Amino acid sequence: MPITPLHLGILAPINHFFPKKVSNLSFLLITLWMDAEIILHLFFQGPVREFHGPHTHSFLAAFSISTIVAGVGVVAMVLWDIHRPIRNAPHRALAWILGAYLGGLTHILLDMLVHPEMQPLAPWTKSNPFYLDAMLPVTVLLVVPTAWFILQSVSGKGDVIRRAWDRQ
Repeated sequence: MPITPLHLGILAPINHFFPKKVSNLSFLLITLWMDAEIILHLFFQGPVREFHGPHTHSFLAAFSISTIVAGVGVVAMVLWDIHRPIRNAPHRALAWILGAYLGGLTHILLDMLVHPEMQPLAPWTKSNPFYLDAMLPVTVLLVVPTAWFILQSVSGKGDVIRRAWDRQ
């Protein structure tokens, strides 16, 4: 997928059916990390080894990056809990871990359908047997859940906006 928020559309049904079971933040962080080289290139015109290369866009890389994000997040929660106990800490840690791994896995699953240069099975093969040339259908299918996710994300702020609007 191009650099879009469409990867986050996966979270809408998860947030709806399994509220607070998956961390949106760890999901977002893993998605940004996997596309960081491309994002930096777009903003700063720096060098890029290759778009969607195996160093970030393979199942092995996604697992590795997810493990780092999950580990750092859990360690941060433990350190924070020493000073300020977190309510439901084990559940929050599990949600963080699930968000990291789900974000990495779904990122690869979506991108491998639309990017022929991807090598999702690297280092075992340099081809992409899953490529479907399906950019338009995948994008269209993810627009509605992404809009749903955005509404979920701002719905808690809806009352504040509504009250401010009513005061005018």
